[in-house]
Amino acid sequence: MGFGFVEYKKPQYAQKAVKQLQDCSVDSHQLEVKISERAIKSTVTTARKKQASKKQVNSKILVRNIPFQASVKEIRELFSTFGELKTVRLPKKMFGTGAHRGFGFVDFLTKQDAKRAFGALCHSTHLYGRRLVLEWADSEETVESLRRKTAEHFHDPPVKKQRTAVLEEILEKLEDDEEGNGEDS
Repeated sequence: MGFGFVEYKKPQYAQKAVKQLQDCSVDSHQLEVKISERAIKSTVTTARKKQASKKQVNSKILVRNIPFQASVKEIRELFSTFGELKTVRLPKKMFGTGAHRGFGFVDFLTKQDAKRAFGALCHSTHLYGRRLVLEWADSEETVESLRRKTAEHFHDPPVKKQRTAVLEEILEKLEDDEEGNGEDS
């Protein structure tokens, strides 16, 4: 592509590299080195901040990005080292193989155990090559509230705009306007 990016830990290192490498030749090509103007945020850092931003309100952890070959037993073994578990639940897909949907819930007996597990596992825990993403599960999500949300979704579908009807109406108005203008002149 003819360009690349190098990230330094400290700004003064980047400034030094710009001074030393400016107009250097690599494979018979003259380098033009400059500081990138784009604000750089580490995706790992922002993902970690997002995980920690939600406050702990209960002992239930939402685990995302679970590999499909992982079982409830493996998730239970991973989290049980931090305390006694109430439940481990991996919701299943509606149709097909019966495999889980790639996320799950781990509920501890105590908030302290959950907090300890979250603190230890949220930074960089990998399972079958996939990094697990941990969040605190919402406490008000009860079976009744989930049923209500699902019912609202199916009984009150969003109203879609009828584009063709709207376009036809606009075209009719334009035709009426043109006919009206043609008769007056």
